[in-house]
Amino acid sequence: MGSFSIRKYRKKDYAAVCHLFAEGTMEHFPAACLYVLKAPRVYVTLLLLFASMLLGTKSYILSFTCLAAILAGGWWVINSKYHHYVIQIQREDLQDIEKTYMVRSNSCFWVAESDGKVVGMVAAQPSEESEDEMVLKRLCVGRDHRRKGIAKALCLKVIGFAKECGYKAVCLETDIIQYSAQKLYQRIGFEKYHLEVHQGLFGKCTTFSSLYYKYTVTNS
Repeated sequence: MGSFSIRKYRKKDYAAVCHLFAEGTMEHFPAACLYVLKAPRVYVTLLLLFASMLLGTKSYILSFTCLAAILAGGWWVINSKYHHYVIQIQREDLQDIEKTYMVRSNSCFWVAESDGKVVGMVAAQPSEESEDEMVLKRLCVGRDHRRKGIAKALCLKVIGFAKECGYKAVCLETDIIQYSAQKLYQRIGFEKYHLEVHQGLFGKCTTFSSLYYKYTVTNS
């Protein structure tokens, strides 16, 4: 297990944090594509389209070409959604991390450092839904530094901070395709309390969902 330390965010960490967030977000793109392809509605629709084209053109080559074009279009749509999300977050709370997280006493941003390099990050903010809850956000660990206990340590840092600030629970949101993250949260003691299908045609067709977890902070 490699050594690492967790400390509060400093201004010089900005570029590393943005890169870590973008890289960590985009690596979920292949899993999202696979999830969408396995969705029953998408799978059946593609089969029906292929069968219809084959009946209409009597050509396997043309039918496969059209199907490939449809799949390429879907790939582009999902890829665009992930890129848009990265840009959106970098223009919102990550645009000025110090102002967003470091000014108030009940919010904070931490980075995990190994050999002088930022390899992980996490943030905490009061929930807008409940005054008794804190939200764990932006958890990310570099691909080459996983399975070293960094993500767990970052989560525990937020839980400890929530306890110090007097909050009764820590909440978080994750995507349905982030299987490793879900297992981590459950091992720590988070419990799933809500599932929400993404809005719009994309969500209805693919059942792509967000999962919400909550950790009850104890006084002991």
